[in-house]
Amino acid sequence: MTTLSLTAVLLRYRAEMFTQLANSLEADERGEKADHPVTYWPLIETIEKWSRPAESLPEAIDALKLAIEDYEMGDTPRIPAMMKAAFGWMEAEYKRRTAV
Repeated sequence: MTTLSLTAVLLRYRAEMFTQLANSLEADERGEKADHPVTYWPLIETIEKWSRPAESLPEAIDALKLAIEDYEMGDTPRIPAMMKAAFGWMEAEYKRRTAV
């Protein structure tokens, strides 16, 4: 999973999380037990352990967006990893722009 870009990991995480949520809501509406297996734990772990800078401004924005969403819901290990990814891109971009 770590060979994927941060954007790909974040998109897969959101897709699987929302699919899980939709399946649970549909089961509830049918009066069924909503105990579908959570399939996105490996993606959560990948995000929590992310150690590379974001590769672009949009990717840095996505990382910060997830960190802010997590912060608003409660502290998670994803927050520092995503903040570091966004900061890493900003730092590299600053160095690139100020290089002589």
